[in-house]
Amino acid sequence: MNVSVVVTCWNGRKLLERNFVSVLKAVLNDQNRIVEVIVVDDGSTDDSVEYITKFKVQSSKFKVRLIKHERNLGYSATCNTGVKEAIGGLVAILNLDVVPNEDFLKKTLVHFGNERIFAVSFNEGKFGPGKIIWENGLIGIAPTEIPTKTVKTGWASGGSSVFRKDVWEKLGGMDELFLPFYFEDIDLGIRAYKAGYSCLFEPEAKVEHEHESTINPSNFKRNFIDNIKQRNRLLLTWKNIDSFSLLISHFTAVGKMCLKSPGYIKIILISLSRWFTSLKKGSIAQNISTKDILNLNEKII
Repeated sequence: MNVSVVVTCWNGRKLLERNFVSVLKAVLNDQNRIVEVIVVDDGSTDDSVEYITKFKVQSSKFKVRLIKHERNLGYSATCNTGVKEAIGGLVAILNLDVVPNEDFLKKTLVHFGNERIFAVSFNEGKFGPGKIIWENGLIGIAPTEIPTKTVKTGWASGGSSVFRKDVWEKLGGMDELFLPFYFEDIDLGIRAYKAGYSCLFEPEAKVEHEHESTINPSNFKRNFIDNIKQRNRLLLTWKNIDSFSLLISHFTAVGKMCLKSPGYIKIILISLSRWFTSLKKGSIAQNISTKDILNLNEKII
């Protein structure tokens, strides 16, 4: 299958100038099977759009498409736009702060010979495969070591992975319940597993990722970032409580948190407001439960 590369952009002029050329070098490597590069600009207020427009003129031999959101919508909406417009059967999503090796897709493509593989996560050199855990009444994640061979991962990193487009569309894409950012990729991974698909971590698919180049105190107030992270972790948990034992564990833990830190009640209210005013994806028939996924993740190193 051919690959469309989707680069997500928001006020990323400096990152584009520094990193975009690496993406275009990867285009020239036939082993990557890249047929196009799509830059989805999420309502930038800097000169990101102008940079890409000029770049296209100066490098007409590259297949670069620019799609613009008229206003800032958030990360999951930006990814959904890119995948919807992609012509490749596979879609590699790269954040602006991700710099791929020239052959970064080579080792991932063979895995898609298995129709039950939904996505393959790249090796950023710092973190191993995603491990989903149940911690203090909430869905959480645990650090892992980088493996020497291909292994399963709990989810494929939203800004550093390649996805099967038809399954993405079947699952409904990233849930915009989690706008503006955080946990949308973990939710997508959980839904993929529940629908009978798997995600892999490929150590030979190498990229460099400068985390939090966009989501940082320079662009957002720290309190806002913290509140969104806590809100979306609650939403992720609520979406995936599908057993009485998890429900009891959750309510017990949340009750203790409210007693210990009354400010957490505000997070609950914010989460409830978001929950009742947003569409929630997840109508695909479930092959396995959240508990099954947690048991699967226990095997991830």
